[in-house]
Amino acid sequence: MHKMLLQAGACAAGCVSRRRLEGLMDADAQARAEALCPQWKSLLCAAFPYGGAAGDSRISLYARGADYHAVLRTRLEQAAEGLKVALPQNRFVFCADASPFPEVRAAALAGLGKLGRQGLLITEQAGSLVFLGFLVTDADLPETGGDMIPCAGCGACVRACPGGALGCQNGFDEERCLSALTQKRGALTEAQTALVKQGGLLWGCDRCQLACPENRHITVPPLPEFAPQPDPTEQEFQLSDRQFRKRYAGRAFVWRGVQPLRRNAEILKEKEENNALEE
Repeated sequence: MHKMLLQAGACAAGCVSRRRLEGLMDADAQARAEALCPQWKSLLCAAFPYGGAAGDSRISLYARGADYHAVLRTRLEQAAEGLKVALPQNRFVFCADASPFPEVRAAALAGLGKLGRQGLLITEQAGSLVFLGFLVTDADLPETGGDMIPCAGCGACVRACPGGALGCQNGFDEERCLSALTQKRGALTEAQTALVKQGGLLWGCDRCQLACPENRHITVPPLPEFAPQPDPTEQEFQLSDRQFRKRYAGRAFVWRGVQPLRRNAEILKEKEENNALEE
C-alpha cells in the first residue's frame, strides 16, 4: 500500500501499527487520534523532499516554495483515493504537522529514516530536508519498519545551533531556537533580538540542517511545488495583516501574519545600518 505514497511523490514511505504507536501517545493524543479516525489500526507515513533551494532568499528553505500543508494534502488525498479503490470498506484520513501522532518517531518506526539529534527525521534519499505527511486508517496494514535508529550523533547540529537550543538537558529548548523565535509574535527580549540579528533570516533557521553531514548526499530533487518563490519586499511588510495574508496566501510563513516578519525585517535593517556605520 505504501507504494501509492511513493507514486504520489514521496521519497520514502511505510506503515506503522497502532499497537506500536500508542505507547508513545498520551491520553489526549490517543483521544484525538480516535476522533480523527475511529478504530484506527495503522498509520501510513510519507516523506516528501523539499531540497536546498538556491538563491539569496532570507526565508528558511522549507518556506521558500508553496505551503507544504496544502501540497501534502493534495498529494496524499489523491493517494487515499487510490487506496479506497483497493480497500473500499476502509477510511484514509490525511494529517500533517499538528496531528495527534508522534510524527518523527512514527516515520522512523515505519522505516523511513533515522532519528536526528536535532529532532528531525533523516532519510537516506533527501536527508532531513523532507516534510512528513500521514494517512491514518482503520485498515490493518502490514508494518514496514523496525526499531527506531538514531543518527550517528556527530554533534554538528548541536555546535551549529546559534542559540544552543539543542544542547539542553531536555534535548531541545524552543525559547532558544532561532526558527521558533522568528515566528514568535510580539516583542523579543534583548538576547532573542541578538539571535535574530545573528541568524540573518526573516523567517526560520537552517543552521542545524546545513551542518548535518547526512544532507550532503541527497539523491532526489525537491518536488516542483517547493521551487523558490520571491521573498516579500520591504514595502510589503507595511501592508495590513489582511492585505499581507491575501498577497502571500499559499506560503508557509503567512500563518502568523505580517507582524513577526515586519519585526524581524526591522531588526535586520538595524543590523545593516550599524554595519554601515562601522565601515
